[in-house]
Amino acid sequence: MKINIAPLRKDLGRTQTFSFKTSAGQLGLDGQDDVWSGSILVEGGVTNKGTIYEVNGIINATMSQNCSRCLEAMSITLAIPFAEEYREVDSVDFNESSEPEFNYFNSDEINITDLVRENILLAEPLKPVCSENCRGLCPECGANLNINTCGCNPCKTDPRLAVLEKLLSKD
Repeated sequence: MKINIAPLRKDLGRTQTFSFKTSAGQLGLDGQDDVWSGSILVEGGVTNKGTIYEVNGIINATMSQNCSRCLEAMSITLAIPFAEEYREVDSVDFNESSEPEFNYFNSDEINITDLVRENILLAEPLKPVCSENCRGLCPECGANLNINTCGCNPCKTDPRLAVLEKLLSKD
């Protein structure tokens, strides 16, 4: 995904919009085509700020996974904002001690593929849940507690503490 910034070079403060439609495979997210269903839409703008070009926007993607609590299939729509600053290599002495907070480019195009891939990977939830109120699975019988209840005892005593439990009973 390359943004052509040639029209922006002469106009300080000018903003140019961009829009890309891509897939997980095109972004290099190998093996995750089944996780990221459909196409990934990247929209935003690039602004000329003198020697710095500011790129910001939003990534819209749909993720298909199983809930980490009840294991039911679910789909999550993510809107991932991003913002990054780019500096042209020719405008500075590029060396190892150059300012690390900038990304660099060296032509009339800024490649944002790595930026999009990084933001998608960072936004992927570690333990996706179908809802905040998901009750999950029963640890005894494996029944989905969102659909029905089971007859299992939710308060199971550790067998090592069974002797102490007799002290608390009022027999």
